[in-house]
Amino acid sequence: MKNTRLTTLLVWLLFSNAAPCLDSNTGDPVRTGEFSLSFTIAEAADADSARAVDSIISADEKISWEVYVPESYQAENPAGLVVYISPSSSGDIPPRWKSVMNKLNMIWIAAGHSGNRVMVARRVAYALIAPTLAGKYYNIDHERIYLSGFSGGGRVASMLAASYPQVFKGGIYNCGANFWDENPPTQLGLVKQNHYVFLTGTKDQALRPTKKVHQQYLQSGVDNSRLMVIRHMAHENPNGSDFEKAIRYLDSRITP
Repeated sequence: MKNTRLTTLLVWLLFSNAAPCLDSNTGDPVRTGEFSLSFTIAEAADADSARAVDSIISADEKISWEVYVPESYQAENPAGLVVYISPSSSGDIPPRWKSVMNKLNMIWIAAGHSGNRVMVARRVAYALIAPTLAGKYYNIDHERIYLSGFSGGGRVASMLAASYPQVFKGGIYNCGANFWDENPPTQLGLVKQNHYVFLTGTKDQALRPTKKVHQQYLQSGVDNSRLMVIRHMAHENPNGSDFEKAIRYLDSRITP
């Protein structure tokens, strides 16, 4: 996570906070519901930013995202954002989570073709690009940008959230998480200010390692970390009710 090209990309992400806008093709209000977006780095970034990641993603390579926006979205009420890292090629939102996004005013975005077979550096770059992409069309509450993932995606999410705590203010790691071992995050102070949920099930094959990483967070002083062990849940994403509880815990950082 100390790749200087990714750090350059992060600088671009932090300072290219585009205002919400109408659809550039139709002039209609921004889209809501579930849909896909596809664009190249060259189309979305300036030349310097494109060069910053050219060893990871070529400037003319099409990248696709799956997006879900609540029908009730209003630009005057900034939405939270869940950036999701999938272990498979699909970035679709689990159907049972849509009602949670609606209820909590959250937008979902996940890169397609970003599963466990894709190299970690690309998955990291995709997730770092996602908030800027969402911010081009929607008014995003930067205090509610959260990172999540399942299984191998949860492991990558935990690595990224700890490395960029100024971007991702919380993380939900479903059935998979990594610890930083002997190399703590350079911004550990910010990590301690954010909130994290380690979510697993009594029948999950990753139960023990997930509990272990949660304990390591606590031992490192990251006290705002919650372990959720769901009865009878196997190696899978949780239902909507449990996912809502996780997001509400992340939100408690700003709304106790």
